[in-house]
Amino acid sequence: MKVKGINSVKEALKAGRVNKIFVLKDYKNPRIAEIVSLAKKRKVPVIYTPELPKDSRGVMAEISPIDYKDVEKIVEKCVREGSFILFLDSIEDPQNMGAIIRSAEFFGCAGVVIPKRRCVQINETVAKVSAGAIFHVDIARVENLANTLKKLKKFGINVVGADLDGEPLKNVDLSPPLAIVVGGEDKGISKPVKKQCDFIARIEGYGNVNSLNLSVAGAIIMFEFRRRLYEG
Repeated sequence: MKVKGINSVKEALKAGRVNKIFVLKDYKNPRIAEIVSLAKKRKVPVIYTPELPKDSRGVMAEISPIDYKDVEKIVEKCVREGSFILFLDSIEDPQNMGAIIRSAEFFGCAGVVIPKRRCVQINETVAKVSAGAIFHVDIARVENLANTLKKLKKFGINVVGADLDGEPLKNVDLSPPLAIVVGGEDKGISKPVKKQCDFIARIEGYGNVNSLNLSVAGAIIMFEFRRRLYEG
């Protein structure tokens, strides 16, 4: 979603809803300078562009269609319900983001956690592909995914990452409360995040293609979590 104009962008920044802002490259308005300064303080990416719509008055922002939740609330819910949290690391394709959030909501996750940078944010495409799931599952943004995962240890939450170099999924402990980590399309789970995983799970295949789309891989792990939980 896009908002235009100085006042609208400034208020969206204050509310913590902005994914990135677009500013005319040669702006001269001091109020836009204030917005740029505020964005940098809040670590929101600033993109300078030679052209913007006339009604933007030199500044436009991409905002999230949802209110992000506190990760602590999601952790508390996960422990209380004996559920799982989905962590998404460096995902770049909004189609994949929407698809895996749809699966996460379907399998009853306690919440989804994404990094504030180096990852696609919740936008209109994500909302559409999720089939509205983003409005029914809590989503949090954090500064550092690895640090957040590290803090889960004191809550007794097992952390399982999905990667090709892991153990077969059938051999991996998926006991609740659980954190499931799925990495990006090209590089998978980043090294700092991988270090915080208690287990690395690999989904065994039987064909010539050696990997699955990340949203499919994540859905299989979520299904297996529920299957084991219900079958005891």
